[in-house]
Amino acid sequence: MSARQPWADPAQMQVRAAAPKDRRRVARFLAAMDRDGLYQRHFSHGEAPNLALLSRLDAVDQCQRVAVLAVASDDEVLGHAEYVVEHGAAEFALMVLPDQRARGIGTALLQALLDLATAGGERRMHGMIQASNTRALKLVLKTGFRVVPGDDATVVIVSRDLAPSRDAAPASAAHRYPFSLARHDPDRTPLHRRPGPGTPLRAGGG
Repeated sequence: MSARQPWADPAQMQVRAAAPKDRRRVARFLAAMDRDGLYQRHFSHGEAPNLALLSRLDAVDQCQRVAVLAVASDDEVLGHAEYVVEHGAAEFALMVLPDQRARGIGTALLQALLDLATAGGERRMHGMIQASNTRALKLVLKTGFRVVPGDDATVVIVSRDLAPSRDAAPASAAHRYPFSLARHDPDRTPLHRRPGPGTPLRAGGG
């Protein structure tokens, strides 16, 4: 994540850690999201998924449960990304405002998650994406993820291994996203649940 890239210019957009104090900003962001974008992110309609996302801001520890925001120069939210860790694997999801897409924001958010997960010593990152979400699939493929079928034709699982070394990554990630890391998460909840009464996402190996 080079500071020479346009998204890293604070006058245009920057990626920073999310915190409970961002609740109103994130609520405005969710209100501005399009219906299709929300469904692609949550796999369901209605307010419950948005409320769950807002409640997770209070549980962020920036280690086992990480959330970052892409913000404009006025600190208004342009994009949101998060992951939650279990057994060394980080499950991620992200979304970007409809009028801000195709500007590198999704790439910046995903790279931030990758940097932070690597710095935290996680071994793998994975996520669940709707098979029809070609924009998201293009993003993950160019970022080194591989795609495998999900339980049905509507869903795919994307995953990639993270760098095993913990020597160089933590310093660079801490420089880019300064916040303290505290390994605790007494009430970890997955980001996705499969449609219907299914169980939390558990991606296959690798």
